[in-house]
Amino acid sequence: MNYLAQYLKTTYNGEYYQLFFMLYIGSICILYMTRPSIPTTLIKYSLPVLLNNNQNKSLTLNYNTISTIFTHKISSNDSFVYIKKQDQVEQIIWQNITVKSGDNLSSIFLQVGLDASDVYKIVHSGEGADHLLNLKPGQIIKFGFSNKIISKPTLKQLDLQLNSTTKLTITEKTTIYTAKIYNEKIKFRQAYAFGRITSSLFEAGLRANLSEKLMMELSDIFSWDIDFSLDLQVGDLFKLIYKEVCLDGNKIADGEILAAEITNKGLTLQAIRYTDDTGMSNFYRPNGESMHNVAFMRDPVKNAYISSRFNLEREHPILKTKRPHLGVDYAAAQGTPIMATGDGTVNFIGIKGGYGRTIMLTHASEYTTVYAHMSKYGNGIEQGKSIKRGDIIGYVGKSGLATGPHLHYEFIVNGIHHDPLSMTLPNSKHLLERCLSDFNSKMEPLVRRLNTLENNILLSK
Repeated sequence: MNYLAQYLKTTYNGEYYQLFFMLYIGSICILYMTRPSIPTTLIKYSLPVLLNNNQNKSLTLNYNTISTIFTHKISSNDSFVYIKKQDQVEQIIWQNITVKSGDNLSSIFLQVGLDASDVYKIVHSGEGADHLLNLKPGQIIKFGFSNKIISKPTLKQLDLQLNSTTKLTITEKTTIYTAKIYNEKIKFRQAYAFGRITSSLFEAGLRANLSEKLMMELSDIFSWDIDFSLDLQVGDLFKLIYKEVCLDGNKIADGEILAAEITNKGLTLQAIRYTDDTGMSNFYRPNGESMHNVAFMRDPVKNAYISSRFNLEREHPILKTKRPHLGVDYAAAQGTPIMATGDGTVNFIGIKGGYGRTIMLTHASEYTTVYAHMSKYGNGIEQGKSIKRGDIIGYVGKSGLATGPHLHYEFIVNGIHHDPLSMTLPNSKHLLERCLSDFNSKMEPLVRRLNTLENNILLSK
């Protein structure tokens, strides 16, 4: 009735006409409630003639329009609707579904209004579509639907992130779906961090939003110059330049450290990462000297204490017999990371008698290191795998014959056991003379950046 009143007000200026037609429509409504067929006939033939007889009208009222008044809706064809609807432009509306335990492709498609025929088309859309048959809880499927709905939702595109760099995309063109795997390009960017020691290096690293991986690498770089459990003092500083691994502008992981600096007891040490022409990467001082005076780390476990030393006359604590202790025991909490003390290759991984879970590494042709009583092995560690010094190869445990969680560590040279704590460790490789010029060109901008970070720290005091 409001729409009809709007029409009458627009068409007829006199109150007489407005009153007349309002009474007319009122009578029709009463008849419609008692005898529906009578008012329908009157509306169809009489009212449009009467109303449209006015020559000064600005709008036209037709039978369809009048019918919509009684059903309380307005048709898109009503002549008194001023704004003409344009043809709707097709757009994609996205709906994300997170895969839950027990879900499969069919059940997920039902959730978004698709049926078995859609499942068939998608699964047979091409190479890579079979990833949808092996969905895992937590994965997100992105459905792109057309905003033009005819009888049911029309799927225009489906996206499934397979891993951090790979995405499956299925697109529709004229009812045919095509699957394609996209390898998204990873980029690297430099990141910077600095911190001041108030209690420990680890605590300062957390305040600087650094990961455990970066803090362990930092401590390893300076491990032959500083004992981080004893030498650090309140007020000591550290600075880092490192890489971040990015995808679509977002960080997805930490890369390697490019340059680092530690100020301890007033002495400042700097280290620069450099990859030589043989592909080997190591850390060097700005003058080209190796950061590690030896090729091996002295200790495979950080923040541990020595519970048993190398002793050829030791009595075994469980067997109670005199049995040589051919290594050093490092007592530490269950699950403490164990690091490879030098670059090498895994030549044994598995259960080794009373040693329990054991890993043996060979270094060059004459050196072997043994790591025993582990609780578990490091991720991806397998026989034949190349290992870098400082890599986590396992975790402290008490497998085998052990009274408590600890690492049993041995150092063997040409088949003969040596005391890892007292032996002279082999020298590391120094920077080749032919690489000095290239090293200097890459080292200088990193050192300048470290010095800039130092100025920022001074300003923040």
